[in-house]
Amino acid sequence: MDNEKIKSVQAIELVRTVFESIHGNIGLLKFNIEELTPKNGKGEDDSQKWEIICSFYETLGSANPSRYSATVDLKDNTISIKKLDIGNSAKEERFIVKKQV
Repeated sequence: MDNEKIKSVQAIELVRTVFESIHGNIGLLKFNIEELTPKNGKGEDDSQKWEIICSFYETLGSANPSRYSATVDLKDNTISIKKLDIGNSAKEERFIVKKQV
């Protein structure tokens, strides 16, 4: 493999970047990937779309971790996130991550 990162790692890094921009890096205590599923391509190495379920403690005083579902498209760096555990009323939010320096 050349200098390109594994696609699954790229997807996780993009999701973490979005959550850090929302909650700050201290808000991501115990960031945990619960599920990581490729959504297209011939295999994990080829997939450009990923479904990620993750959890983390949003603040130092949080009693329980918050759970989120994130859909990542590596072609255009779009991430759609939806908070889980709050019923069907949670709205999905979309983000585009510009190239990281």
